[in-house]
Parts: sequence; structure tokens; C-alpha cells
Amino acid sequence: MRSYRGLWLWLGGLFLTLFAFLVAIDIAYFAKHANYSLFLNGWMLGAFLCFLATHTCFFGAVKNWPFPPVVKPEFPNVEVEIYGTGSLDTQRESESGLAVAATLRSFNVRFTNASVGQDARLTVLLYLKLVPGSWGRAGEALCPPPDWALPPSLGLTPVSMPFELPPGSSFSGHLVYEIPGYYLDKIERPLNARLELWDHVTDKRMNVPAEIGSHDKSGMVPSRGGAEVLGPEYESQPDQPDPDHRGGAKQASP
Repeated sequence: MRSYRGLWLWLGGLFLTLFAFLVAIDIAYFAKHANYSLFLNGWMLGAFLCFLATHTCFFGAVKNWPFPPVVKPEFPNVEVEIYGTGSLDTQRESESGLAVAATLRSFNVRFTNASVGQDARLTVLLYLKLVPGSWGRAGEALCPPPDWALPPSLGLTPVSMPFELPPGSSFSGHLVYEIPGYYLDKIERPLNARLELWDHVTDKRMNVPAEIGSHDKSGMVPSRGGAEVLGPEYESQPDQPDPDHRGGAKQASP
């Protein structure tokens, strides 16, 4: 995020000077007029307001507030280049200690922060489109990054998220996600997927297609976060899973 510390310090100094000037005028009137109240007058009221403004500006400098403070920063100018994708079948250890099948989706990605003076701190989430009605009202499956160690034979080193992206910097690596097994027969074919970029600095999110190519901010679509939820006509039928177990309709906290 761009720093306005210098501007806040300059404003704090300006209000501090005005405070001293108004107090000096007030003291001059008090010395000149015998019945003049030192505190109950307009000069002292103005000095008090300047005193409050001084401390507010200095606090804004310490907290690195944006300017003006009511304006929220926009999503950073992040560019995403996807130059490789893949699906992998492997095994992982279950909670019971048995080996179970696991399906992974990976992306070779390069992120570039083209912003001037604005930091980014990103978490990237993967959503896959489901066949409408195959999982009640859930329209998408949220695929989490694996929380288990990947076999070295896969040659993948997943990006640790969230990751920092200072202005003008680039970052490359593998985005790796596990497709929950209960979604495998419910995913649309061919795959229809999106990556959601969540910037923790601005707390704003953008969608990019999970496809090979370059994607800049102008081609991104704002996201409200979470998986797509379909209309009530897709409510669960008796032979469908319990709605309380629809992992894809809920958003995971990275």
C-alpha cells in the first residue's frame, strides 16, 4: 500500500503551528482586556480543534493511513501468467493411517505486481464448476491446497500462502490443489475452473480463468468470495448427500 506518512506528518506540523498561533492571539487578548476569559472564547476553541487535528495527523502517520482516510485502496495491479497446468493422481495417508487416492490439480504461475507503491499479499483459491444439481445448490467445488507432504517424485513445491508481492516484484511457483474425492464424478467436463486472488492488504478479491495465458487486472472480474450457490430449484433430493457436508459450498480460510 502506498505510504502517506510524510503527508500526515506535514499536516500535523501545520496544525501544530496553527495551535500555537491561536493560543498566542488568545493570550494577547487576555493580557489586553481585564474581563477577557482565557479559555471561553473562539480563539481557544480553534486552538483546541487544531490540537486535536495535530494528534490525529500524527496518529495517521504512525498507523500509515491512506489519504484521505475514507478512501479504500483498490486491488493492486497484479499480472498473472499461467504457463502450465496438470492433473496428477497420487496417494496420501488418511487419518486412519491407510493410503488413500488423491487427485491434484497444479498450475505453473508467475505473479507480477505492476503497482507503484502498493504492496500485495495474496492467497489464491481454486474453484471448479460442478454439474448443476449434482451436489444440491453447490455450483462450484472449492479445492484446498494439500495439507500433507507431497511425494518428492511429483516434482512439485507448492507455494506457501499467503505470499508477499512488493511493488515491482515478481514471484513464480507451483499452485497445487487437491480435488476432494466426493466431487470427482460431479465436475463439469471439460473442466471449467477459476482462480480467485484474495489480496489481504485491501481485503479485495479478483477472479481469473484457470487457463494458460496472461491475465492483467483489466481482464479480471471482482469476486465476493466463496463458491457459487445455485437457485432453490437445485435443492437436495432424497438420494443426494446431506447438505451439511457440502464442502464446496463453503469457503475455507487459508
